[in-house]
Amino acid sequence: MNYDVQKLLFVELLGGIGDVLIALSAIQALGRSYMGAELTVLTFSPGGELLVSDPLIQSIIYAEHGNARRSIEVLLAEQPFDLIVSDTNYDGIAELIQSSAAQRSVTNLWRSPPSNQQVSDRFLEILLMEGLITPDVIQPPQLYLTASEHHIAQQLYGLVRRPLIFLCPDAGMQIKRWSEVNFVTLGQSLQQQYGATVIVPVGSDLELSVKIAEAIGKSARILPRGKLRHLAATLACADLVVAADTGLARIAAVMGVPTITLFGPSWYGRYGQPLPHLNLQGYPECSERAIHNFTEQYCWYSGICPLEQNWQSCMEAISPSEVLAAAEKLLTKDHKE
Repeated sequence: MNYDVQKLLFVELLGGIGDVLIALSAIQALGRSYMGAELTVLTFSPGGELLVSDPLIQSIIYAEHGNARRSIEVLLAEQPFDLIVSDTNYDGIAELIQSSAAQRSVTNLWRSPPSNQQVSDRFLEILLMEGLITPDVIQPPQLYLTASEHHIAQQLYGLVRRPLIFLCPDAGMQIKRWSEVNFVTLGQSLQQQYGATVIVPVGSDLELSVKIAEAIGKSARILPRGKLRHLAATLACADLVVAADTGLARIAAVMGVPTITLFGPSWYGRYGQPLPHLNLQGYPECSERAIHNFTEQYCWYSGICPLEQNWQSCMEAISPSEVLAAAEKLLTKDHKE
């Protein structure tokens, strides 16, 4: 770090809310390393909304969905940056950044990933190797919500019967979803064993969330869709969140809520949450799993498991009883201490 950095750009254009949160520890470490610099993050909506009010980030620019490269071209033409860091390499984006007028650029935070190193830790390790940060600036990622956002959530859920548990059935792709029947079985078991208040957030499929909540019965209900920051504040009220490998699980973890994340095609050793959160892997011995890049797997785009198994997805290898046992570890007083 022996050169002057006045303007710093972090490019995060992988598309998911979870991707923004995976990169957050690296973004914030860079912000602490260059406190005098103006830190800009180029990302997509709605994930970028989670970065609003972060004291380390001065500017958030939203890229156009479906035209990420053009968004970078426009930004680089409008503003000069001294340092550019990117986790995005598709569509010639890395080459575009490398050819910019920046003094320094680091464009591949995914290089040579160990199979059991979490992606967020890999990002930080590469920034350390590149000399862009030092160990003392590394901290757990943090979301900065307003007092008003927390207050609204507390009014809704602060006085409900505990434990308050969110079951999140939505996922960006069908191959990553745990079955409706499993969520219903788990929800009923959590009610019976703990007297839990169960909430099912609505994602892309309102009908599915309603159906699951109604089947669980008793006090179970849905959480209607709303602003992403309000969702984050609501999840912060929870005692436990159970979700597939999605942005909701990562939001909850960053907010300090115990999570159980369910993994199928993606490998929990790379994408899992750090302790004390728990990660459950469906069919870990799968011979078709590409640990370094799950998007190269046949099942990822086809939505069909290529193995001769009697299931649609290896998510089905995770049983409700297995998740209930994990929940017991996170809900007991001894574990929390």
